Amino acid sequence: MNALYRLALLGNAWVLLAILAGAFIAQFAMGEPPCPLCVMQRIAMMLAALGPCYTLLTAQREGLSARVIAIGASITVLASLLGAAISIRQVLLHILPGDPGFGAPIFGYHLYTWAVIAFACSIAASGAQLLGLQWFAGSATRLIPGARLTGFVLGAMLVANILSVVAEAGFAWHLPDNPTRYLLFSR
Repeated sequence: MNALYRLALLGNAWVLLAILAGAFIAQFAMGEPPCPLCVMQRIAMMLAALGPCYTLLTAQREGLSARVIAIGASITVLASLLGAAISIRQVLLHILPGDPGFGAPIFGYHLYTWAVIAFACSIAASGAQLLGLQWFAGSATRLIPGARLTGFVLGAMLVANILSVVAEAGFAWHLPDNPTRYLLFSR
């Protein structure tokens, strides 16, 4: 597998994982539990990171093929389209002048606005992967440093998000619209 392509796949997955880690930092350091739309954006971002992880791990097992690249990029595009739609919905909820938005802004934008940008970039990166489909497919390299670590971190991020949602919702069937505390710990 071409080293540049491998680096692009790892970069795509790790940027999405870094954004998820940043959301966790905002959640716990700033005391801002995520709203239901934020949780859905996180799920979509984890699914978008699943695309490059799938490509890396499958290429390590079977070698890189056009089919593996197409499946991985398709997973990312579909998840990013879903995440972008959810993020845009949240942006539109807070677009009126004077609306403070949900959560504290980071570098002038709220996390849901950054999510729209991240999903758009993820779609563009997957499109670039598909453009290079013929060029990169068929590479014989199977050893991909960082592939398993990326998959492990994605799995850990999934478990952490599940635990976070359980802590936030308690044993209720729905998340509060405007969460201010963790219901599991406040009885």
